[in-house]
Amino acid sequence: MCLRHHRQIALLFAVVLFSGCAEDLPTAPVEPTPAFLRGVNLVDWTATGYSRPSATQEVVTLAALGTSAMAVLVTAYQPHALSPELRGSDPRTPTPSAVRRVISDAHGSGMTAAIKLHVDLDDGGWRGDIAPPDPARWFASYRTFLLTWANFAEANGVELFMVGTELASITHEETRWRGLIEDVRSIYSGQLVYAAFWDEAFRLRFWDVLDFVGVDFYQPVADRNSPSRQEIEGNWQPWIDRLQLLSSQTVRPVLLTELGYRSVDGAGIHPYRFGTIEPIDLQEQADLYEAALQVLPQHPWIRGVFWWNWLASGEGGPANTDFTPKDKPAMIEIERAWNPSGAPSPYVLSLDRAP
Repeated sequence: MCLRHHRQIALLFAVVLFSGCAEDLPTAPVEPTPAFLRGVNLVDWTATGYSRPSATQEVVTLAALGTSAMAVLVTAYQPHALSPELRGSDPRTPTPSAVRRVISDAHGSGMTAAIKLHVDLDDGGWRGDIAPPDPARWFASYRTFLLTWANFAEANGVELFMVGTELASITHEETRWRGLIEDVRSIYSGQLVYAAFWDEAFRLRFWDVLDFVGVDFYQPVADRNSPSRQEIEGNWQPWIDRLQLLSSQTVRPVLLTELGYRSVDGAGIHPYRFGTIEPIDLQEQADLYEAALQVLPQHPWIRGVFWWNWLASGEGGPANTDFTPKDKPAMIEIERAWNPSGAPSPYVLSLDRAP
């Protein structure tokens, strides 16, 4: 699939955040309404993948689609959910020099850069089940991982830092998380978000020390295979209502830190499924993308989305049944929504953050 042409996109991330705390609701609307952040999660699970020519080319492609922000995945590892600590410098963890290269590429293309921290399990389990027997030891290892990359983010002008992702079984450790975030604030001047799973987002008690409520959104927006776009848009409404409630309760704008659909039958029914064998359905993925791209920017308290995912290796294509929209009809929907004129937009970056 050919893009119109390669070009640099100037950045839009003018953020005017709500003031106050969760108990003190704002008395007037925030003006002016910030524009919608058009983001993609760039992913790789090797040490040097982000420094390869393929990664640079994918940044060029994303800029040409109208992407205004790119989150770079950085993953630590541990053997299983009950492991006492994590490995922040696993052989698969990207090297700082590789991440620096792709961050430079993103900035050179006019994008906001973000770093998104993950912890993956060697046994294939879900990070949301991590429950170390000695929390103090585990959090000490996580603090080292976190502050290493917070220092990196500050040194390399990274505008947004995601302090954690879907650690649902240990986010009840509120005091520890507040301490970690305070430590990050002491060395990092950009904006902070935590990427919560759906039900975790409503349980979290430390949103007040972050700039955004981050949600990894994999809720069903269809009840059958191959739904119409109108059906999908209608099925978004209950979730929009809940997200608005979450934003109101926390007095924070929402970022969908992950949103994605595989190119298979039933992707809208079970967006969270991965690795299963399903019939390919490129059109269903495209319809799911189009509906979200239409619905989400209508709500000013939703400040943006980071699509999951785009592979730094450049993999994708019409035979691929995974999440990437690369070289699929869903990619056309992104460009139609984000860069319909084919021309760059003069945007201004603001680093204001919530108090």
